[in-house]
Amino acid sequence: MPQFIFHAVTKGYRLGDRFRVFPGGAVLITPDDVLVVADLHLGCEAVLEEDGLSLPRVQTRKVQEYIYDLVDAVHPSRLVIAGDLKHNFSRNLAQEWNDIVRFIQGLEGRVRLEVVKGNHDNYLGSILREHGVPFVKELSVSGVRVLHGHEGVLDGRPTVMGHVHPSIAVRDSSGTGMKDSCFLFHEEHQLLVLPALSIVAGGVNVLAEENLRRMSPLLSGLDTGSFCPIAFSGRTLLRFPKINEMRNEERV
Repeated sequence: MPQFIFHAVTKGYRLGDRFRVFPGGAVLITPDDVLVVADLHLGCEAVLEEDGLSLPRVQTRKVQEYIYDLVDAVHPSRLVIAGDLKHNFSRNLAQEWNDIVRFIQGLEGRVRLEVVKGNHDNYLGSILREHGVPFVKELSVSGVRVLHGHEGVLDGRPTVMGHVHPSIAVRDSSGTGMKDSCFLFHEEHQLLVLPALSIVAGGVNVLAEENLRRMSPLLSGLDTGSFCPIAFSGRTLLRFPKINEMRNEERV
């Protein structure tokens, strides 16, 4: 579950030359100052209700509060959703439609919104067209490629993607454990994988997942053990060793 910080850290924490990451799962791409988040999965409660699981419908409000607060603090030039703004694959559910419209309306007067298509975003275009929101397969920001990550291959450019929903689970010497969403950063390829912003969508524990490559074609040619997980404790950035190093320590 992402940790939502309602008093945003206005400067973020720098990764490489172009990225500033924030508690909660956002990244600011510089120097154009474009704020990017991924995997909101608005309307997922309605999908779960169809399967017989009832949850309080609080996700949209929590996601809105996080994004609006961060936009108001950072004043980005635009906001990009890097895929999976909605949750249901097969159609636009009434809750999805209503949640997305409220989300868009809350950004009016704050920032210009653009949406990159994710694998859950079938039929989303009909909602976005009514509100004049650009809906694209991918885009380029300050020389950085932004896409969802369910299709495509790396092309040598620095890249921001979602789709994987990374999280990290660790234990201390007393056996006390924690699991939280995390960024994944591959420094050599300047590839940043964003955590899911959804508070309902599950996260993949990157230390237990031995084959991250199968989760996205963009990862298929990489040594995914070379990714560094990056998480936050409150406003403090936690930059962990590379995944391979942490797995080796667990085996000792």
